[in-house]
Amino acid sequence: MKSITPLVQMEPYILGGMPVFKGTQVPIKRMFDYLLADKPMDDFLADYPSVSRDMANGVLENDATLFYEAISKAIDSAAMPSSLPR
Repeated sequence: MKSITPLVQMEPYILGGMPVFKGTQVPIKRMFDYLLADKPMDDFLADYPSVSRDMANGVLENDATLFYEAISKAIDSAAMPSSLPR
C-alpha cells in the first residue's frame, strides 16, 4: 500500500501495514495518543528518538493525517468497557 504523504510508510511487513513514521516502526497513532492525553510533544520525542521533531511536525501539518485524531478517539471510545455490550 502506498502512503499519500512522504513522511508516512505503510508496508504489510511493518506492523501489518499500520501507518508508521517513515523509516521507523513507530505508529503515527502513538503520537496522537500522546497529544490527545495532553502530553507534550517533547515527551513523545524523548520516548521515540527515531522520530525527529521535523518529521513529527511534518506529519501534524499534513492534511492527509488530520483524520488520525478522529480515528484515535473513535478507537479509544470503542475500547472503553462502558461501550461494550453487557
